[in-house]
Amino acid sequence: MHALELFGISTAYYVAPITGDARVSRIVTNIGLPWIWERQYRARLHLIDPLPRIAIDRLEAFVWPDQLGDEKLSPKERRYLSIAAKYGLARGVAVACFGPNGRSGFLGAVLSKDAPTPDGIALMRIHSLGQTSIQRYCRLVPRTVTIPALSNRELEVLHWIGQGKSNSVIAELLEISPSSVDVYVRRLFAKLDVSDRTMAAVKALSLGMIISGDYTKMLKDAAQLQPPGGSSLD
Repeated sequence: MHALELFGISTAYYVAPITGDARVSRIVTNIGLPWIWERQYRARLHLIDPLPRIAIDRLEAFVWPDQLGDEKLSPKERRYLSIAAKYGLARGVAVACFGPNGRSGFLGAVLSKDAPTPDGIALMRIHSLGQTSIQRYCRLVPRTVTIPALSNRELEVLHWIGQGKSNSVIAELLEISPSSVDVYVRRLFAKLDVSDRTMAAVKALSLGMIISGDYTKMLKDAAQLQPPGGSSLD
């Protein structure tokens, strides 16, 4: 993300694995995008997101929607692009990333509304960043590591655990009872095979399931320093 900021990109999402069948279970890492978008993406929007499919077909970075060209999109796929735009994903760079042993991922690097369209060299560099990221991810998370399947609510609770929130605060944020949060926390401990909140957060970070509170703060600080309509290259 530090490198992507050189192109004026401070928000992104990462999906792994990617296949031609969107029904295959995927892990979604959200960096700086609205939580409600992530929740809906995990629940159903991933089924109609056309960008990973197109990225696999093209095997090179492209800008959406500018460079979608004559792509044949279904009504549901067009609806996804419309929904995504409402959550700040109107434009971005799509990259299919490939690692060892057939591992794959998708990087959606979101462009700000006023950002210029990256030229060919910039797209190649962003593509290289995506490739570097998946290589690093494959080293950090060996294929033998099993990533547990979590429900949307469990992911929400895990997110706030990673932000250092107590069960009572999480209950207020999610508008559920403290006893319900206790149940979700116990389930998380069991699924992640950990015994405390710190280890749950550390393991979730290592698996790319959440991002740290420090990174969230850094994004907010960077946004405040960003000149209106400009980028860090200005």
